[in-house]
Amino acid sequence: MNLSREEKLNLMRSLNWDYNVTPDDMLAVVENKLDKAGPFDKTFLFVRSLERLPWHNVIGLWGVETANELYTSEAAARLWPKSIRRTFDFAFAVLRKEPVSPARWGSQRCRELQNTFLSHRWHRT
Repeated sequence: MNLSREEKLNLMRSLNWDYNVTPDDMLAVVENKLDKAGPFDKTFLFVRSLERLPWHNVIGLWGVETANELYTSEAAARLWPKSIRRTFDFAFAVLRKEPVSPARWGSQRCRELQNTFLSHRWHRT
């Protein structure tokens, strides 16, 4: 997915409401033109984008290869809330073509997935 510069700047605006950093400077960090913009280094921006943006925007902003490189154990440890870490561990394992095991029916992970993706199916009257 290719995002225009204006779309990327809008994403940068949505990631930053609590620091006095311009979206242009933040985008420069994403594009490797700056090492840091205020408190935002590449890892901080990547983690924040995982926490606050839809998946397709994360991939559109960072690209698959860069996202794979940036999703390290350090980045995963910084994710909040911790419950999303498991989802991203699975997603990046699939992107890296690593073997993944599906949730078995009745397992704790299966119940977690039912409550997120399939909640309407299981709880309708």
